[in-house]
Amino acid sequence: MKPLRIPDYRRLLLSNTLWWQSMWMEMIVVGWLVLEITDSPFQIALVGFYRSIPLLIWGFFSGPVIDRVGRRRIMLISQSINFTTSSSIAWLLWSDQLAFWHLCVAAFLMGTAWSFDWPARRSYLPDLVGKARTVDAMLLENFTSIISRIAGPFLGGRLVHDLGPAGCYIVIATFSGIALLTLTRLTRLAPSQMDAQGNPIKAVVEGLKYVRRNEPIWGSFLITIFMNYLTFSYMTLLPVFARDILHQGPVGLGYLGTGNGIGAMLGMFVINAIRGKVSNGLIFGIGATIQSSALFAFSHSTVFGLSLVLLVCSGIGQAAFSVMQSSIVLTNASDEMRSRAMGSIVLGIGAGPPGRLQIGALAEHFSAPFALGSQTLACAVICLGTTLLLHEFRKTREPTLPHESD
Repeated sequence: MKPLRIPDYRRLLLSNTLWWQSMWMEMIVVGWLVLEITDSPFQIALVGFYRSIPLLIWGFFSGPVIDRVGRRRIMLISQSINFTTSSSIAWLLWSDQLAFWHLCVAAFLMGTAWSFDWPARRSYLPDLVGKARTVDAMLLENFTSIISRIAGPFLGGRLVHDLGPAGCYIVIATFSGIALLTLTRLTRLAPSQMDAQGNPIKAVVEGLKYVRRNEPIWGSFLITIFMNYLTFSYMTLLPVFARDILHQGPVGLGYLGTGNGIGAMLGMFVINAIRGKVSNGLIFGIGATIQSSALFAFSHSTVFGLSLVLLVCSGIGQAAFSVMQSSIVLTNASDEMRSRAMGSIVLGIGAGPPGRLQIGALAEHFSAPFALGSQTLACAVICLGTTLLLHEFRKTREPTLPHESD
């Protein structure tokens, strides 16, 4: 694919792959650590809350800050935070000084880095490959992120079993360090889109108004909110399902964590086959509905094999969601509003913190199956309804590619 001919895109893709790999490994090991330390589903949800609350706090400002500071510099700062935080947790585990509050602080720091890093990386893509090649670039990135989503949980669970949490965090810190070094080799500087003297509050308000007027981006924003509030919190309870319902250890948890990634890999082939024939908005909305429905079924399973198959099905929907979420925004936003439009998606992802607290409280007072089942069923209905109601969102397609000679 033509984006791979661009050296800076290859560097960004490698860094992103290592970044995703570290993130998925860390999510497995921290969930297991908290469950072993506290034996409380709510405390696991609380760490997830600390990880995602920065998205809600900084989502309003991430776009203007990225425009002011620069996308490349934001990525370097954010990845430095990830490397330092992972290394610190590894040292605390190695010296037997780790406490629960350390994991909460680490989750908040990594969530803060993510809230700026993710929109910076995504809004950087059109600068490298152009708008007409953005969906191609997103497909490649999602392919590597899916590989990481499969390998990360498996490797995380295996390393926790074989080397302990400290050894797992050393590997995570190593991956983060390599990702940081790769980013330092990026040569292209994205042009600034904001006057250094501009009012950041005004920029935030203008960005939100722009998103509201642009129905394709508005639809992507709304479904992002619903999915993060009601469905994506399932990862918070995965250790509980693994240990208490399916009677598995950390290796079994790692296998469950790979299910979504395997499904997403299959979903990539489906998306590539139907893109151009089915609108991006419809792929996005139906994908969200499929993932929520599959997780609703997963919440009622007590058989490990069936649960794994249902997680694979959820991953097919996840692939459609992941590829088209950013693609719709990046291809429908003007160049000067691109970072702020992506910042709105971060704000939508910020709906995750109350969703994680809610699912943790429901699991604590009722049960994990009830908590996950009730939230995912509601999300499936809402996402399908939103897709059907927003006509321009449902019909949005990728830009026409100009003729290129090889």
